[in-house]
Amino acid sequence: MLALGLDIGGANTKLASSDGSLARSFYAPLWKDRSALRKVLAAFCQSSPVSASDSVGVVMTAQLCDCFRTKREGIIYICDTVKSFFENARFFSAEGNFATAREVSEQPMRFDATNWLASAKFIAKAFKNAIFVDVGSTTTDIIPIVNGKVKAAKTDFERLKRKELIYEGVLRTNVSFLLREVSIEGERSGVSSEVFAITADAYLALGLISAEEYTCDTPDFGGKTKEAALRRLSRVVCADLEELGVSAALSIAEQVKEAQVEHLKDALEEKSKKFRIKRIVSAGIGEFIVREAAEMLALDFISIADIYGKAVSAVFPAFSVANLLAEEQECDVSMSEK
Repeated sequence: MLALGLDIGGANTKLASSDGSLARSFYAPLWKDRSALRKVLAAFCQSSPVSASDSVGVVMTAQLCDCFRTKREGIIYICDTVKSFFENARFFSAEGNFATAREVSEQPMRFDATNWLASAKFIAKAFKNAIFVDVGSTTTDIIPIVNGKVKAAKTDFERLKRKELIYEGVLRTNVSFLLREVSIEGERSGVSSEVFAITADAYLALGLISAEEYTCDTPDFGGKTKEAALRRLSRVVCADLEELGVSAALSIAEQVKEAQVEHLKDALEEKSKKFRIKRIVSAGIGEFIVREAAEMLALDFISIADIYGKAVSAVFPAFSVANLLAEEQECDVSMSEK
């Protein structure tokens, strides 16, 4: 039984079908305009063979956007918007089950940021002991799975404390958040705290992502070319590309990657020792970061992109919640036939 999954983030809305034939991500920054969600869903429904009665599972993180006064307000807004397009939408809760829009309106905080949980629950069906890692555009989830049980805190606040959520991604993270200083031709330099460059610039410059994969806005609203990325990276040390040179700008990009890999490695090492797990299962557009960190720790690395394809890996929470809903509906059908 096919189902559709929606993962509604503050920057991107992701959609996937349970069979993986559909896997799409739309850049829709809700903090700029909360109606972006409605526009994305309307465009999707017009261009795809879906109907209001289709089975749709939903997870969300966009409720944290500062266009909402509280997360509660954001959850209810997202729920109401989705329901206006999909009348039978089911929302994945912190308890790991599905609920109706009415239940969301009654207890909205049960549905706060459960996209990582849907992914981990789905992964746990195949990998009973693993650390699931999803590196996206903005954040990194690090979720231990022990004997088929998800061993992570329930809220993002608690996960931040436990290094199960690292607020670093491979597109939207400010370079100056990752680096307090850089080495330029053997000399140390401080960095500007302006948002001159983001991680997408580093990885575009290094050839680890393509211009098409650079889906968010550039900091200067300029081009998505290697040269443009290097210009932005040069500004991080209050220089320009003419003054700094290509080699030095590229070295900043490399230091961005080294810092992000090191942060992830530290978190993985801690979880691996605590839970005695040597297997990493990785999803997201930043799988290359996870692979490098896992290799440094001599941990087994399993790529979701290798199993389901790169497109599905990039929208894995949407794919996961679609599959969890499809499985629940198949179970309901089986029970009704007995």
